Amino acid sequence: MATLTLPHASSSSLAAEVKSGRVREQKPLVIGLYGLPGSGKSTLINQMKFEHELKNFDFYEGSELISTTVPGGLTAFARLDEKEKRSVRERAIASLAEDCLARKRAALVAGHYMFWPEEDLKGNVVATTSDFHVYTHIIYLDIPAPAILERRQGDVNRHRLTASAAHLHQWQRAEIYQLRDLCRQHGVLFSVVPQHTDPFAFILKLARHFEQTNARCNLGLVLNKVKAALISQERAETVLVVDADKTLAGEDGGYMFWQALNGSSHGVSYSCPLTSLFSSPLGYSEAAFRQATLLYEESASEKEFEALCDKLASSITMHPEFIALFQLVCGHKHLRVVVLTCGIRCIWQMVLDKAGFGHMIKVIGGGRIADEVVVTSKIKAEVVSSLREQTGLYVWAFGDSPLDLPMLEAANRSIVVSGDVQNRSRSMDDALRDAIDTRGLCSLQVLLPPHATPRLDTRKLPLIELSDPNFVAAIVRRRNSETLASATKAAWTCDWAMVHATHTSAAKLLMSPTRDASVAGPRLRKAHEEVGKFLALQFLSEVVGIEEFNVPHVQGHQIAGFRLANESQTTIVALMRGGEPMAFGINEAFPRAMLVHAYCPEDIKLHHVGNQKNVILVDSVVNSGKSIMNFIHHVTLLKKDLTNIVAVAGVVQEEAVADGHALRAMMEQHRVKMVALRVSSNKFTGTKTTDTGNRLFNTTHLA
Repeated sequence: MATLTLPHASSSSLAAEVKSGRVREQKPLVIGLYGLPGSGKSTLINQMKFEHELKNFDFYEGSELISTTVPGGLTAFARLDEKEKRSVRERAIASLAEDCLARKRAALVAGHYMFWPEEDLKGNVVATTSDFHVYTHIIYLDIPAPAILERRQGDVNRHRLTASAAHLHQWQRAEIYQLRDLCRQHGVLFSVVPQHTDPFAFILKLARHFEQTNARCNLGLVLNKVKAALISQERAETVLVVDADKTLAGEDGGYMFWQALNGSSHGVSYSCPLTSLFSSPLGYSEAAFRQATLLYEESASEKEFEALCDKLASSITMHPEFIALFQLVCGHKHLRVVVLTCGIRCIWQMVLDKAGFGHMIKVIGGGRIADEVVVTSKIKAEVVSSLREQTGLYVWAFGDSPLDLPMLEAANRSIVVSGDVQNRSRSMDDALRDAIDTRGLCSLQVLLPPHATPRLDTRKLPLIELSDPNFVAAIVRRRNSETLASATKAAWTCDWAMVHATHTSAAKLLMSPTRDASVAGPRLRKAHEEVGKFLALQFLSEVVGIEEFNVPHVQGHQIAGFRLANESQTTIVALMRGGEPMAFGINEAFPRAMLVHAYCPEDIKLHHVGNQKNVILVDSVVNSGKSIMNFIHHVTLLKKDLTNIVAVAGVVQEEAVADGHALRAMMEQHRVKMVALRVSSNKFTGTKTTDTGNRLFNTTHLA
């Protein structure tokens, strides 16, 4: 059978445009209505003309377009050779597109894909490349072949070649197969009108849907649904954004749906339609998920769809760990959970309903036209970013696949759900490794079920249990309490930790000479050294940890001594000039550590950190946090697997480490701890004669 051959260059470039979203922006809404001659296309077109809900549509017969394009109409067209006919067809559809664009109208066009006389071995494809450049959607009338045969035989007004029901069925299957593939190659959404439904009602629903999705902002609709899902009497402070398929449970609802729908007739060799869809040029674009919605629409009626979803939901068991976590969250008024899925919303909402969370936790996702939205990887990330940046919420994200990675990277904190090896995403390991190594993703992983094998290694992706008391404490804590009370709480892997001695007597004594305007030069440098040594002994030893080693006792035997963990593999970086005296004090406490002077991040070279475990960045004052952020960024690019990065300062402005601040976000992302003598709400930034660096080195007269 003949197929439409397309130039490779135009096909690939258009596929790239589909993924970027440019195609839909440049094209007017033009829907092609296809089907075999005798399917009832003309009748439906005439009925649609009187439908008020389609008032923005113009309606066309393909033959009418051709007739108005060629002088002499259809009679003259019939005398042309095939090359000339193709040219006329291309001009006709291009003219329609230009007219729709100029008048801001949509169009529904009845057309033909191929003609196939029964005596021929293959059909003659009359569709052109231009058709697939113009059409945004194609709807195919899948009328039973016997019904088409009966209509053809009863239509005395048209001359049609005789064809058996068997041939009509073969012709129809060939058209559907080829059109489905060509549409995916060209970013055209394709839907088959199922035989179990009323064609007029189904096409009307699709046309209205296509018009609405052509004009609406999908992201805006998703954000509105998320906002509605989070509404409660008390303002939310922390939100858990959770994926569904293979995250909440080990099952994939989409795969289960198609297996249940078709598995009995196809057996174990049955291939899920979503597999071929997402491996097509559409990839995982918004267009691909809208195409998935159309597949679900044509697969079952609304009633059948919901019944099957309910059956599948009953066979899915949520991970007990998530049930316990959700119960915990639902018991705290400042916490929220929203499930954000690229899969079937209906299934997962029913799963939550059956687990007793339906009244508290809503699922945002697609699957049916009635859901209004589709959720893509990009949408997930934009939702999380909006919650953080626009709403000021603290976001934990949970996911299992590469589609979740942008969301995980956008969140304040992220948890990768690692399932059974045979069941989980095979491409996730490489995607995770790339995100960690090149983009600085800092995440944890939870094994669900607990016997699952960890992804990567547990240094790159540390393990956590959802029942871990430290994890639970981090989830439920109020966000207006930004600092931790003691250094012992700072050691939890990948947690945010800010430890300081602001209200202690020691801090008051140590900070007095540093704030005394009459103290400068060597005396001030000595005061800063003492601050550095105090912070090293009191806090850095707790944050980084200590290790045991043997020392000779005065009585001649060996006893246990202690030093900073991996002290000889520690680099102390003095941010010049202000950080040098404190760095000297820290180095005095940890004499085996390397000391590096850095006027800018680039002064830290690979050989300074290449074989190291710990990096300690030291500055006298952190105001906006911009300088320390530049150093953190540089260090994390130089070496990905440092055990500890700690920022040390004499004074830190409170605003710089507040929830939502860029420094705070970067430190959370890269597991950076901060140690300070005190945190100040005073926003004064020293300049010239009041600059700490000038005071330390008696250069105020040069300012």
